[in-house]
Formats: sequence, structure tokens, C-alpha cells
Amino acid sequence: MTNFTDSKNATHHWYPFLKYQEECEAAGKEASVNDWMRASGQLQNRIDFEEAKKAAEAEALKAKPEAPKKEA
Repeated sequence: MTNFTDSKNATHHWYPFLKYQEECEAAGKEASVNDWMRASGQLQNRIDFEEAKKAAEAEALKAKPEAPKKEA
């Protein structure tokens, strides 16, 4: 029988984060819910939006004409 209280094989809604937290501790880095959600693909729509926004801002800066310099 499977021990569902063990974070390595449990599927309760917060156990996957505990597993991620243990992995981060083993790797020597700090675990955050935001990083976990991004790594697990739960925020993929948000990530895609942020990348599209950055690309649009970069294109807008390229397309912005330089203001003509006035000579006195």
C-alpha cells in the first residue's frame, strides 16, 4: 500500500510543493511558490504574456523615430 503522507509519492494539493522544496534544499537554493508554479508549468500563460510584452516593447523602441535635433 502507498503511504500518501510521504511527500515523495503523495498527490495531496500541497505535497508537490513540499517535494519541490526538498529538491531546492538539496540543491542549496531557496524555494518559492512562484518559482515552483513557473517550473511546473502552471503559469505558462503568464510567462507567454510576459515574453510577448517584452518583445512588443522592444519592437516599439526600434520603431520609435528619433526626434529631429534643432540647430540654434
